[in-house]
Amino acid sequence: MLRRPLPIFVQLLAGMFVIAVLVIALTNMFNYRLASQMVLNRSAGYTQESVEQLSAKIDVLLRQYDQFSQLIAFDDRVQKSLSETSDTSAVLDPIGLNRYMAEKVRYIANDMLIHLFDRNGNAYASNDSLQLFWRKYDELGSITWFSKINRLDGRMLWVYGPAWRDGEIPAIIGARKVKNQHDMQVIGDQFVVFPVEKINRIISETGQRIDRKVQVMDSSGNIVYSTEPREIGTAADQGLFAKFGGNAQTFFEWTTREEQERMYVTFATSSYSGWTTIAYFKPEAVYSDASQIWINALLAIAAGIVVALILVAYFTWSLTKPIRHLASAMNRIGRERILPINERFASSEISFLYANFNRMVNQLEEVVERLSEQQMSEQRAQLVALKAQFRPHFLYNSLNLIYWTIEDGRHEAAQEMTIALSELLRYSVHPSSELVTLREDLAQLERYLLLQRSRYGSKFSVQMEIEPGLEEQCVIRLVLQPLVENAFHHGLEHKADGDWQIRVSLYSFDGMLYCTVEDNGKGMDETALYELETRIHVEHLLEEKGGGIGLSNLHKQIRAFFGLPYGLKLSPSPLGGLMVTLTLPLHAAGQQAGQSYQPRNIGKGGGGAA
Repeated sequence: MLRRPLPIFVQLLAGMFVIAVLVIALTNMFNYRLASQMVLNRSAGYTQESVEQLSAKIDVLLRQYDQFSQLIAFDDRVQKSLSETSDTSAVLDPIGLNRYMAEKVRYIANDMLIHLFDRNGNAYASNDSLQLFWRKYDELGSITWFSKINRLDGRMLWVYGPAWRDGEIPAIIGARKVKNQHDMQVIGDQFVVFPVEKINRIISETGQRIDRKVQVMDSSGNIVYSTEPREIGTAADQGLFAKFGGNAQTFFEWTTREEQERMYVTFATSSYSGWTTIAYFKPEAVYSDASQIWINALLAIAAGIVVALILVAYFTWSLTKPIRHLASAMNRIGRERILPINERFASSEISFLYANFNRMVNQLEEVVERLSEQQMSEQRAQLVALKAQFRPHFLYNSLNLIYWTIEDGRHEAAQEMTIALSELLRYSVHPSSELVTLREDLAQLERYLLLQRSRYGSKFSVQMEIEPGLEEQCVIRLVLQPLVENAFHHGLEHKADGDWQIRVSLYSFDGMLYCTVEDNGKGMDETALYELETRIHVEHLLEEKGGGIGLSNLHKQIRAFFGLPYGLKLSPSPLGGLMVTLTLPLHAAGQQAGQSYQPRNIGKGGGGAA
């Protein structure tokens, strides 16, 4: 069961509405993505600046401890004590050295420990409450980072490590080799220890624009500090640690090891300590402002949809209403008297089409009244009747072409077709002689082919073969277009594939003008071809199924104008479809199309009207 076609109003309304909604939605989506990227870049910049500030503050703290530890290491008493123990097996005054260092440290930081080992493994400490986790020098050999201080040539190595204060606590440890200031020989090892809490105070003092997690990682890949205390002292994500060691961008996207959560990461690595300060923040924290932008975009889309619906409904109705009105009026032609349509339209193309329609209606009325008053001959009356029926038939078919073109959504093509149809109407109702030059009728055929190309595109091809010198020969108005229209309607449109071919040939022979139109359409068998040719040549007018009057009408017009033996003949085409051959008299070169040509009295065989 065939689905009933949707009205053009519904199709245009739906199509234009969807287009409007898509345009508005895509525009807002683009703006949202652009705004989100701007917010992300701005947040990344703020966070990177904050991370660099944190890294710099931590470096300042470590440098302060480094500088103070150097004062202790190069103190005369400390140098003397460590140098003397290098040559003897006993320490002269270890308790006094401890008290001396404690007195020095007291003025700097009460929570800092200075711990020394001499060459013999003896320990000295500035603080009894905070102690190094490794009490004996032999225990240091098992620490992975301890061997690194030999390569630093007296510079400080900062790492994470445990300390002891009423139990094990997380601490930051600085380690270096102590050298004799005179001969630069190693005389001991120095350790600076202070709690991780010092860094916590620094980070809490740094303002932040978005929620984030902060980690500080030492050069060995251990987490020195984290805003999540459970992570302090653990090994960092090796993939992330390796990324920092490469040529990573300072801002990138990363999936966390434990939570498998997508995060944005920015970092800064200190050139002094080798520590890396890292900030993690979730995409939701970045896009909170962009979400408000998206809500506003949704409101704009909703408002745009309402406005688009109103405008689309108005313009669609204004376009389809006059076409349906005109099509309805064309359907009534031949059944009742049609009055001109006096309305104003916003579209110039529709107004132009209606003006030509009204002109045609007025001329039809004038012809009927004039023939009725003058009581013209039966032959003349039949000729006028045929032409009056033929013109609406042609116009109705053309309107159908425009209708289907609009239904396909090709509005620009529909406008072009409307202009072409207006020119076709102007040509068909021109008040001059019914005879025109072949050149004019070929131009009319090109307008009709324009309509068909707008409908079928490149689905068909037309081959024109015109004998030179025939362009100025006289033919009746609209003689070629019905033949090509018949090829489309009865031949090509019933063919399954789209390789449609039409060949138009115009040549002269033996004082006659021959016009042949061939197609590669469905074609006809001999029986059907014989029956069709018989119907064309019958005396009374036979209408085809669609209400149109085609080859029979044209044949009778030719017989009415020129008499025997002119007219139409049908035969199979070498292209595979049907070939229609039209014969006309070959006029003398001096006869012009505008001159009067009297139709011949052909008796009973010549019924028709021009």
